[in-house]
Amino acid sequence: MRRRPTAIGLAASLIAALACGCANTGPTGPAEAAYGAHIQTNTPPGLRAKQTVDMLNSDWPIGVPGVATLAAAPQVNDVAFMMDRMWWDRPFTVSGIDYGAGQATLHLMTSYGVGQDIELRTDDAGMVDRFEVTLKKATISKWSDVDAELTKTGARYSYQVAKVVDGTCTKVAGSNVDDSLPLASIFKLYVLLALADEVNAGRVSWNDQLTITKEDKAVGSAGFDTLPPGSRVSVRDAAQQMISASDNMATDMLMARVGPDALHRALIHAGHHDPASLTPFPTTHQMFSVGWGTPDIREQWKTGSAADRARLMAQTDSRHYEPDPTRTHTPASPYGAEWYGTAGDICRVHAALQGSAVGPAAPIKEILAETPGIELDKTKWTYIGAKGGNLPGDIGFSWYAVDRTGQPWVVSFQLNWPKFRSLTAASWLLSVAQGAFGLVQPS
Repeated sequence: MRRRPTAIGLAASLIAALACGCANTGPTGPAEAAYGAHIQTNTPPGLRAKQTVDMLNSDWPIGVPGVATLAAAPQVNDVAFMMDRMWWDRPFTVSGIDYGAGQATLHLMTSYGVGQDIELRTDDAGMVDRFEVTLKKATISKWSDVDAELTKTGARYSYQVAKVVDGTCTKVAGSNVDDSLPLASIFKLYVLLALADEVNAGRVSWNDQLTITKEDKAVGSAGFDTLPPGSRVSVRDAAQQMISASDNMATDMLMARVGPDALHRALIHAGHHDPASLTPFPTTHQMFSVGWGTPDIREQWKTGSAADRARLMAQTDSRHYEPDPTRTHTPASPYGAEWYGTAGDICRVHAALQGSAVGPAAPIKEILAETPGIELDKTKWTYIGAKGGNLPGDIGFSWYAVDRTGQPWVVSFQLNWPKFRSLTAASWLLSVAQGAFGLVQPS
């Protein structure tokens, strides 16, 4: 593992964690009939296409030595990286294959119904010297298309498109909006709101300095990873990294700075449907320790009372966070180890943040808008604040966007699977979100 996982990028950093270093390409893939269309193997491209699908559908992780039997030497590392990312979404179904001179294009469907194409070309030795993977983006022309796309994945899901008028959210479109689903790093909006309220109350300053400790670094830092323990960062910089890079270390330092009472007040301020469920509010160190750390205490968390869970969280504070490599791709949400909220909660916390972004806390608007995470027509959308989240099995996006008439909207998506999904799922979900934004009509 190259670095500790971050809540927004845990899936990305953990993809490399189980990369196989063995020469064996693994057990033979499932019988061809089990994975769709027939692949002709009487040409080098066809043979390599068949080998590609067999490897992707194998129970052995993708490794460089195995890919060396498929790809030309200069391309081995790149092909191994792409195939490793895809492998987590097995089994793949072959929906079709196109053949050309020295090349073939595989049309595949992931285990959760998302299409990908692999275009491969072979050299004179019959080895793959070009390997390009293309995601089949969702086509959204009406609101029912959103539900159709989300339903086909087999995920539990919630999505909502809401107008915000005087801080109140009114649903325009959506499904399952009252279901409380994992928030992943979207929970950091509550930390930002607690910070905004403390700044406006004069109890915290943007220039206050936070000191990095060795234990702080254990949960991963996308923005401050090169800084050694003892380094200091400002509250303003930590807040920016918490939102734009979903920095876990920055999040935990900010939570310690504002304190548990401020976090509880933020839940009340934002109108969370069940503040008690997030009280005490878990840090990333605590939640990662429960979900993926050693020792394994997931079952205790699942069956424990609120008091039991508070005690387990307190116990994790006394232990160094050490992830268990056998569980890094295992979702923790089946055990209830996540931060939870509804689509309505997400809309309300976005609205509360914008309402608090006045006076000393005015930089909140800029912090949220630093990384929009989506490409929208700038002539239609004049402001985009964003926060997403990604943990094993859990993917979410949320935006507070203002259209050209000045009307604010909040758009959110939450998907929850019992299995790990690669970043392909997040990229595909982003295309669904872009389609949904396309259906929004300015007032």
